[in-house]
Amino acid sequence: MNPTSLKGYDVDFGMLIVSEGEENDSGRIKLPVVRIHSKSKHPADPIFYFEGGPGGTNIKLDNLPDTLLEDHDFVRVGYRGVDGSVSLHRPEFNQIFKETPNMLSHESLKAMGGKITQIAHQIKAEGIDLREYNIFNVVDDMETARKAFGYEKIHLSGGSYGGALVYTYCIRYPQSIHRALLIEAAFPFDLALTLPSSIDKNLNHLNGLWKTNSECLDRSQDIVQTLKAVLKLLPKNWNGITIDPDKIRLMTYFGLYKQVTTAQVFDAFVAAEKGDYSGLAFMIVFWNNVVDMFNWGDMVAKTYCTETGEIQDYETLLNQDDSIIGSPLARLGWGLRRYTDWPVKPLPVDHAQPRHTNIRSLLVYGSKGSAEYVDKYLPFFTNGEAVIHENMGHMDVGALQPEASWHLEKMFFLEGIVDTSKFQQTEAVPYNFMPEQTFQAMAKAMM
Repeated sequence: MNPTSLKGYDVDFGMLIVSEGEENDSGRIKLPVVRIHSKSKHPADPIFYFEGGPGGTNIKLDNLPDTLLEDHDFVRVGYRGVDGSVSLHRPEFNQIFKETPNMLSHESLKAMGGKITQIAHQIKAEGIDLREYNIFNVVDDMETARKAFGYEKIHLSGGSYGGALVYTYCIRYPQSIHRALLIEAAFPFDLALTLPSSIDKNLNHLNGLWKTNSECLDRSQDIVQTLKAVLKLLPKNWNGITIDPDKIRLMTYFGLYKQVTTAQVFDAFVAAEKGDYSGLAFMIVFWNNVVDMFNWGDMVAKTYCTETGEIQDYETLLNQDDSIIGSPLARLGWGLRRYTDWPVKPLPVDHAQPRHTNIRSLLVYGSKGSAEYVDKYLPFFTNGEAVIHENMGHMDVGALQPEASWHLEKMFFLEGIVDTSKFQQTEAVPYNFMPEQTFQAMAKAMM
């Protein structure tokens, strides 16, 4: 450990050394560890944090949780496969997703699967055992860090993919956990397998909100019909930029993660319906930036390790023909599965289905559209509660009303209570579909 300071806090930067796998001859992996010390002289149990993903780092220090640091040490342990001495990042992955046209078609999925298999073979030739870059080993790394620090009990906090890690930690090491917070949590069963019908449901809900706004109705009488009409009649290109419908679907899906980008995406479709395709062209150009945000080797490894074996044909399950935009990210990931020889360890039998945990837990979701998700998993949290907001995107939770979210987290970790008193009910706040900056303006500035 290397003690120093950061933004007024005492901080330990260190390196955790773990085995790559269970075998005696497994290599060693070095993972970065950061512990930010609470300013309290007698801090409560520490909080271990898990970022979303997969395919992203768990070492982020740009936004320190001051409210939580009043009472708790805050610990981040690097994700194997992303952080530390072994990375599954390969530029060839990014090239595949940038350059393949019509990625969600059967032909492209099959072609990409062959190329990804070649990458897997290359990584294996480097002496890296891809089977060991799974969710269970990530959790085991965290538990190793807990022991190394000498903490008897810890709190867990994680969002999205990080929620899947929190749940798995609770199942594997319940004796180590005091309380667990899961925000917009995924779960480790066919990770990220969102069905087209779920996305349709969300878009139809947004369409209902759109129709309550007279300014929106002046722009489009039905935003869902606008989406369908534009996708059906896309031109081949705009000012030399190839208009790829699958990249537009993917960028539309990512746009739904936040209110502000939802407004920009819908505005771009409205403009396209009137003949201005510049906003959609900008989305396609920006797709390359999105690709470079992820470590795709880690994304594939951590996703495929959650396969339950119950689904035989993901490609057919995720057919997008009869839906608004399909489920583009799930089709890209799981649609590749049958064409990709990516080595994974089968899920342990006792982990292939949800299991009960009595850890004091809180599940927070941003939309009532997640209610069916809560209905499915909350019963397995025998000492758990759920908070379901309304009209928040996947990445809006904690961001749109930060002070209220900080208070909720603080009281939960300190007292185990669920205090939503500082939240303004989001269904009472009009959804803002008017973007401050449009994709069309960005496109024209770019050109």
